[in-house]
This record gives sequence, structure tokens and C-alpha cells, in this order.
Amino acid sequence: GRSATFGYPEIDVGLLPAIHFTHLHRIIGRHRAFDLLFTGRSFDAAEAADLGLVSRLVDDDRVLDEARALAQALAAKSPTAMRLGRAAFLNAIDAGYRQGVGGAVETFCGIALTEDGREGVSAFAQRRSPAWKG
Repeated sequence: GRSATFGYPEIDVGLLPAIHFTHLHRIIGRHRAFDLLFTGRSFDAAEAADLGLVSRLVDDDRVLDEARALAQALAAKSPTAMRLGRAAFLNAIDAGYRQGVGGAVETFCGIALTEDGREGVSAFAQRRSPAWKG
């Protein structure tokens, strides 16, 4: 929907959106990815479309209808072709991705266990500014 907003706010609570390190730069370039991942800023649906992060933009009151139409179009295809095609597509684009995700998960968990990680999550839950230790 056109009124949707997006963001990677993890940095604002002392964490990292580490899993996105493995793919976002491939979609929007490393400088734009760094901007979004490390500023934590929100961005609107138009910017997401300009960046190539969403495949379609529709009016808010049409989102459910458009989603149903897409689901019906996909469901009308050969289940075998869709299953095998999806697997082949993911295999073709997955080179290195799984390894990158594993490293990202390790990084996220490591940061979540730090004093700043715990403080950021606590501050967020308590609706207060974090007191970073560094």
C-alpha cells in the first residue's frame, strides 16, 4: 500500500539488522544499504519502490484485492512447475547467501548479548532513551 513505511530500526536499540547485510546491498547498492541499515531511518513506499525493494505499489484500499489476484494467478499455474521452478530459482540466486545468513545470525546474537544490546532492548521496552556504555 502507498501509505506503508519501512525501516531497519535495530541500530536504534543497540542491535544490528545483520541478516539484511547479506542481500540488501545486492538490491540497492552498498552506499544506500549502509544508509538504511545504519541510520535506522524510516522510508515510505515510494522510496521502497524507487529502490527496488517492493515489486508493486497499489492504493491502500486495493492491497487485499491485489494480493488475492496475485495469489489466484500463481495458484492457477502448474503446481509441479511452480514447486520445481521456485526451488531452481532459489538455488540459482542463493550462492553464498546461506553462508552469509549464518554469519549474520552469529553477529546479531553476539551483539544482543552485549551490555549495549541488552540496554537498547530494555530502553525500547521501557520507552526511554538508552544509556550506551560503549
